Amino acid sequence: MGKLRARSQAELDQRYTDILNAASELFMDNNYEDLSLTSIAKSIGLSRPALYSYFHSKEALFLELSKREYITVAKEMQVKFTKPIGLEDFCANLVAIFLHHRLFLKLLALHQTVMETKVGIAQMKEFKTSTVPFFRTMFIITKQEFPRAATEQLYHFIEQINVLLPTINNYISIPQEQATVMRDLKIFGGAPLLDAKIFYTNMLKSLAQPLI
Repeated sequence: MGKLRARSQAELDQRYTDILNAASELFMDNNYEDLSLTSIAKSIGLSRPALYSYFHSKEALFLELSKREYITVAKEMQVKFTKPIGLEDFCANLVAIFLHHRLFLKLLALHQTVMETKVGIAQMKEFKTSTVPFFRTMFIITKQEFPRAATEQLYHFIEQINVLLPTINNYISIPQEQATVMRDLKIFGGAPLLDAKIFYTNMLKSLAQPLI
């Protein structure tokens, strides 16, 4: 495949989108450590220097990809939660949205361990700023569902969800062989691991009890 040459702003913007799409596709099938800017560039016919004109590091590229995912998930929450629906459905639907966005979950698992430790404070602040709409949406839908809860309680609930989110990717990525070993060793009493939606819905229901 020949090297691509952008000739207009539209082509530059499309190339930017193509890079993010390529990175997301490769990341879903590979570990972060196994990916490089060279492999991402090669997948869409770019040279590494050309890709560097958009992203100066792999961490910067993946932070931008995370930003896009935060925005996508926030928009889906805005569409899904338009009125109170009850504790059970609220927690189940919220978990379903998270599970639907596997890329979002996998990226969250990287933030503190990889990306956030390797970029400058200015870039990290810009990234955190871009995630504010996600957390504002979380507050709005939670306040809508639990109108009698104090503001501090709502923020605490959202904070707990934020801590839980990176664990979902690990839970859904447990190989069946490992799950069988844990069951045979009775690490959790010998019962099979719960379905991820059931497990996290139950957890959110427990965390949300003080809001009722």
